[in-house]
Amino acid sequence: MNSMILPNVELGDFTIVGSGSVVTKPFVEEYGVLAGDPAKLIRRLNPEDCIPFEVKKRYHGFISADKFSAFRDEFISVKAS
Repeated sequence: MNSMILPNVELGDFTIVGSGSVVTKPFVEEYGVLAGDPAKLIRRLNPEDCIPFEVKKRYHGFISADKFSAFRDEFISVKAS
């Protein structure tokens, strides 16, 4: 809760950010736990223990990708007219 990831900060897959942490630098390495203010690597995860999953529905923020695409196409066509 209330974690902050600053703009243009890239996080690797299976990176966990602790509650109340402020991530100020990129952490592109995978399988790690970040915590603190500013966030630091506090633990490495064993890749064999992490279960990969496939996202069935893509999102742009809080909007599903299909609804976002429809809205974008409609908005661009109205704006161009």
